[in-house]
Amino acid sequence: MNALLVCAAPAPGGAELVGRLAPSADLVIAVDGGGSVCLEAGVVPDILVGDFDSLPGSLLDDFVSQGVRVVEFPADKDETDLALALDVARREGVDRVTVTAASTGRLDHTLAVAGTLAAAADLRPQLREPELRGWVLSTRLRSRITLKGVGATISILAPGWGATVSVRGVRWPLAKAELAPLSVLGMSNVILDSAGAVIEVYAGTVLVLSPYVDVLPATEAG
Repeated sequence: MNALLVCAAPAPGGAELVGRLAPSADLVIAVDGGGSVCLEAGVVPDILVGDFDSLPGSLLDDFVSQGVRVVEFPADKDETDLALALDVARREGVDRVTVTAASTGRLDHTLAVAGTLAAAADLRPQLREPELRGWVLSTRLRSRITLKGVGATISILAPGWGATVSVRGVRWPLAKAELAPLSVLGMSNVILDSAGAVIEVYAGTVLVLSPYVDVLPATEAG
């Protein structure tokens, strides 16, 4: 079962993207202020998760009246609303998640999102933004992905130590290279092979990022 998690980061075209992604999701989870993004997109979420510090109370009431299930957490907590929403998705039997409206202008928030998605490798998380796509690769579950689109830029970042990765079909291939956390070694590579760039992880976890406008649908294994 796949779930769409809608966060609250504003971005041009974000609501339109939610409107396109929602019909193919088995479950739509609004993450706190992501309820406002759902409203703009004309999407009624199945579940609303958060401490609701960024969602108008009137909108919360409207969603409740429409039968939306609410999972509320206290404001004083050790986890972000996104991390809690991922836990809710697990309890619902979800095994694949797409996260959108999660990339913000704040570096600390963006890094926290990357770390949260990396820690949720068991859910095969995919990041979808109007101009960005991202995938988590890990030996825990999904270890290989092929991205198609000659000329497209891809970056591979390790959120922690112990990541070993190979990349072929690109301008600068890597063969079981060890990536230090946030190393520039995997940054800004370019797809050259019309069959696609194959990225494979042999140890640890990495986050693969590419401008959404340049990348055709990906194939994955592992």
